Amino acid sequence: MKFKSFLLSAAGFALLAVGVAWIDPRVRDKLTLYFHAGDGLATLDNRALDYANSIVSMIKSQSIDNGVVMAFAAIGAMLVIFMVRT
Repeated sequence: MKFKSFLLSAAGFALLAVGVAWIDPRVRDKLTLYFHAGDGLATLDNRALDYANSIVSMIKSQSIDNGVVMAFAAIGAMLVIFMVRT
């Protein structure tokens, strides 16, 4: 049962990452670099950090432009976290 929950959570995260990359070209570029550039674990760690930073910057710019929608998305994400936790 826990493995099934893990797979569902991983699939949800992957779907979220692809959705964000589809919306914002900056995130898409970082995601492309994450999978196609460099070799080695050190660069993998740095690329993951760059991708996370680009998502945070996209969220900041979207929150300025679409405050109400971002508040709804944040509340929805919080509810999903509580749902998965139980």
